Amino acid sequence: EILLLLVADMKAEYIPPREDVIMQNESPDEVYIIVSGEVDMIECEMENEQVVWTFKSGDMFGEVGAFCYRPQSYMYRTKTLSQLLKIKTSCLIEGMKIRQEDNITMIKNFLQHHKKLRDLKLGDLFQEVGEENSDPNMSVNLLTVASTGNA
Repeated sequence: EILLLLVADMKAEYIPPREDVIMQNESPDEVYIIVSGEVDMIECEMENEQVVWTFKSGDMFGEVGAFCYRPQSYMYRTKTLSQLLKIKTSCLIEGMKIRQEDNITMIKNFLQHHKKLRDLKLGDLFQEVGEENSDPNMSVNLLTVASTGNA
């Protein structure tokens, strides 16, 4: 039921190599799923760019900024010709409200996705500038609590 709703709201795009999909410090309102191709997650400091991770077919990106309503900590750029599915965050959140058990499953899937990025510190994905003294695991802890269905 929820998959049919989400599929109806998805848009497919082909994006050429070396095209910026999400800029660093941009607040995206869409989540992307890679159907084919590769997308680099790039950390930009001044003029220097460093590839932190490469996403491949079946991976998603943009969900941290979209769900947490925060600017992206990284830039996302296509490495090869890529087919991406994009869905507006508002549509995804509306779909998650339909059935509580689907909502829990989706949040667990997001957490599993982030555990896969084990080479990254999860705090880097969630921490904003000026929050050096805050708990870098706070957002992950909140997602964990939410995944159990605890409002």
